[in-house]
Amino acid sequence: MSHQIWVVMTDGRYIRMLYNKGEGAALSTLKADDNQALADLSFEVVRGMKPGATNGTASKQKTDMQLLADFLSSQLGESQYEKLILLAPRAAIDKLKAELTDEVKALIKGTHDADMLAASMDEIEAAIGDKVMAAQS
Repeated sequence: MSHQIWVVMTDGRYIRMLYNKGEGAALSTLKADDNQALADLSFEVVRGMKPGATNGTASKQKTDMQLLADFLSSQLGESQYEKLILLAPRAAIDKLKAELTDEVKALIKGTHDADMLAASMDEIEAAIGDKVMAAQS
């Protein structure tokens, strides 16, 4: 299932993925049930939350931002999205961008500096609807 625009929401720990199919500013939630790679990412992030747990092998631990960057690279390779919008606090945006490949960075069409992980879809659409519409052109 390919979605034209993905909205990546994170606070540096938690992740929420939305998508827009290129019709208006409406957003939908990308569900782990519909994307095995997202399910795997969610598992790795949750596994890393347990005391004493690591993400990956002891010799090659990955931060949540590295896991998210790897996920975005793999999904680009599978043509799951064409454009990205990052919706996160500035520090999280900067950390994520530092981990992204140049190919993925080139697809970022907008950022919005806010922690909206707990916001309703209506609030999110109101905050970034203009960026979603701009990314469609």
